[in-house]
Amino acid sequence: MYDIQLFGSIEVRTRGVRLAGDDFGGDRPRQLLALLALHGEQSLVELSDLVGAPPATVKSDLKVLRDALEPGARDRDSVVVGRRGRYHLDTERVRVDVSTFDQLIDAAAGRSPERATRPLTAAAFLASRPLLEDENTPWAAALRAEYRAKLLMARPAEPAHAV
Repeated sequence: MYDIQLFGSIEVRTRGVRLAGDDFGGDRPRQLLALLALHGEQSLVELSDLVGAPPATVKSDLKVLRDALEPGARDRDSVVVGRRGRYHLDTERVRVDVSTFDQLIDAAAGRSPERATRPLTAAAFLASRPLLEDENTPWAAALRAEYRAKLLMARPAEPAHAV
């Protein structure tokens, strides 16, 4: 199982190994991991537009990412799945903190403030550091703002106090 952390610095933990920073083979491979973890399946062209590199370069960066995550593994066995110019992470082998955050926010929705407290507290704990805090790209900044807003919007209303 690959545990991917996107709140704070991007990090992957698997089988007693921790990957962070330059362990992914550079900025673009690390950013591609974040984009696939956040957006699911993406075309090579979509990824290329987001990271601002030609599709051939992005394809090469995806190979670097695969090698960083699973040295020596064949492409067809990789957690980074590519078919017909579209890429995604193998969801049966990956857990992403942002997905857990979204599930907790959804679990709190529509509940009374008392019942929403537990999942919202857990979501706030996960999001205690900014999303993609070390990434200085427009798409990362937009996602940071989106997740900050999700957390703020999900806070339960303060109970009215009797006077």
